Amino acid sequence: MAQTVLRSAVVIMIVTLVGRVVGLLREMLLANSFAVGFEADVYRYAFAIPNTIFLFVPGALNAIFVPSIKSMLVENRQEEARTLFRKMLTVITIIYFIIMVLGMVFSREIMQAMTFMQQGSEAITPQQRAEQLEMGTRMLQIMWPSAVFIGLIGVFQATLNAHQQFFIPQVSTVINAIVVCIAYPLFVPFYDIYGVAIGTTLGFLFAAASMVYSIRKEQYSLKLDFAWNTVEMRKIGERFIPIMLGSLVTQVYSFIHPVLASGLGEGRVAALGYANIIYQLPMAIFVAAFTLPIYPYLVEYFTKNEMDKMKRAITEGMQYLFILMVPVIVALAVIPEQLVSLLFYRGGAGKFDLEAVTLTATALMFLGLGLFFLAARDLLTRAFYAMENTKITVIAAVIGILVNIASSLVFMPYLSHGGVALGTTVGSLVNMLVLSFFLRRHIGPFIQRSFWVTAVKTVAGAIVMGAVLYAATAFVSLQGVWIQKIYTVFLIGAGAGLFFAVLVLLREPLALQIIERFAGKLLKRKRG
Repeated sequence: MAQTVLRSAVVIMIVTLVGRVVGLLREMLLANSFAVGFEADVYRYAFAIPNTIFLFVPGALNAIFVPSIKSMLVENRQEEARTLFRKMLTVITIIYFIIMVLGMVFSREIMQAMTFMQQGSEAITPQQRAEQLEMGTRMLQIMWPSAVFIGLIGVFQATLNAHQQFFIPQVSTVINAIVVCIAYPLFVPFYDIYGVAIGTTLGFLFAAASMVYSIRKEQYSLKLDFAWNTVEMRKIGERFIPIMLGSLVTQVYSFIHPVLASGLGEGRVAALGYANIIYQLPMAIFVAAFTLPIYPYLVEYFTKNEMDKMKRAITEGMQYLFILMVPVIVALAVIPEQLVSLLFYRGGAGKFDLEAVTLTATALMFLGLGLFFLAARDLLTRAFYAMENTKITVIAAVIGILVNIASSLVFMPYLSHGGVALGTTVGSLVNMLVLSFFLRRHIGPFIQRSFWVTAVKTVAGAIVMGAVLYAATAFVSLQGVWIQKIYTVFLIGAGAGLFFAVLVLLREPLALQIIERFAGKLLKRKRG
């Protein structure tokens, strides 16, 4: 299993990196075309609806649908899996078609609700507010069909993941971003900001369409099936509410930072936001890359009652995540200001000044301490989904959020907005511990000796890496913004190289596998 998971993880990481680059290009095109003007603000308001659905629906459907499809495939019930696919496709299409119609009818009311906080603002005149409402309503109506396409994306991705196919589902997100980028020269000259809305809808359409061939290749039909009163559909319905609740509870984290930090002084909320952008990068690149391919195996082992294999899969997943997250944690703790400057600081050419760098770096350092806890939480949550036990994940998430809020309130008087970030880390730790406690009760001890051996070697490599990074920044002073940026990039590469060199010297097998897999990909590209 380890080699297959690693192979899939490398592919997912590479595609995710490409997707992030294309996504950055998309943001640059929006900034270049509309800067921070009136139209860009309205687009952000309108885009919040499909973007929230996109962030929420595919992941939830993956957790809901994969166990059902995978268990049927494991038991050689392929025809039943195809029938279930048609039923699920029908339900999702109808639900999101109804949402689309209602959304288009009530777009004006939705936009009024979303811009309610601006009504008391003197910065916007009544005429501008009316123009904003009209423009936002039209854009939202253009983008509402995205809801149907996002529903299809969720069903297609979950089905292909159950077949251990991860490349095409990940590429679909890149296709989405590429289509939006193409919309700028194609539609914006003729339709202004509405061209971006058109491109957004087409992006989701093409993302869904890009998976149709793979779905048909696995012999799934796109015909609708309205016979929903089956045992499997009832099981999916039973999982639906807890998983949706768990996903919604997770979304609450995005509101905690601004609410808690709003009274701490100017710039604190923004600093937490910028720190969170950096903090989420390793989560997006590394964590999903391993939890996605491991999940179908967890379902398979639980279905076959092969608990030893399931425990080994969880242990290996934790090992990979520990090896990848710990050097990132060290970098965020030792050189946070350099990392923030690399991405946001432009010297005298930008508004992001040195004070902003310091504020953001403080938040980033405390957030970074919880990276592994958050990564482990995601993996353990998948283990519970594989066992079709979704209530525990909701309980753990609620406990984690309550601890997050309480610990933030304790730390804030001493650490300001850094206390909010540290509270998030403590909340993630508690969430992980609660999941670990209940998982141990369900399947017995699941962390094997190999994890602790890997952990000791990883910590040794991290200590060497941290010491070198500290010395390289504490005793070396460079002038010039771009020289500092180049030096930071060098430090990141050198630090990662040194970390893995220590693991190789200590003969850590998973580190060797990671290096061999990445080296193999690079050699293939050079030969090609």
